[in-house]
Amino acid sequence: MHLRLADLAIYFAHAGFWAAFAIGRLASRRTNESKPDGPVAQEKRTAKHSRLLVALHFVAFGFMYTGIGNAVFSGRVPDWFAGQRVAGAVLIGIGAALAMSAILYFRSWRFRATLNEGHQLATGGPFAVLRHPIYMALNLLALGSALWIPTLTVWAGFVLMLIGSDLRARAEEALLAQSFGVDYQNYRKKTWRFIPWIY
Repeated sequence: MHLRLADLAIYFAHAGFWAAFAIGRLASRRTNESKPDGPVAQEKRTAKHSRLLVALHFVAFGFMYTGIGNAVFSGRVPDWFAGQRVAGAVLIGIGAALAMSAILYFRSWRFRATLNEGHQLATGGPFAVLRHPIYMALNLLALGSALWIPTLTVWAGFVLMLIGSDLRARAEEALLAQSFGVDYQNYRKKTWRFIPWIY
């Protein structure tokens, strides 16, 4: 098998995703002065097992990037259907747009589920529909990668990404419910965790 440029392009798609994430992060720091649209935390709190849950996401990334590298550089990317690379690229692009919009809107983002005093509950922008648009963006990145490079290792990375995102979302929701009480419960009733009208 030979190395195909169409498969090597997945690295450009991933670079675009992470560039969108970084641009959103940098731009959000410059707009930090705007007023919060929701309630603000009164004390510092951290979700249970937050380090372990972040580690699970890193394991998912390990599977995904190992699988991509092994398949691309050995020239053994399975062909499942015509247009699989385009479908993968589209999903990665949607994930990048979602991540950027969420990071631009949510100025209190952290790796771990930690609320500092003064932390704002984000309820607008993409958060008006999804409670966890950043995790959904990571899920789309992993799904797009698994469609583009459909190997067992990359699909395992996708499954681990889904599990990690769901567990982290549940831990964060418990933390937010403790901190914001009725305000968070009302927000939760109007939104979906990851997929509108489904979940």
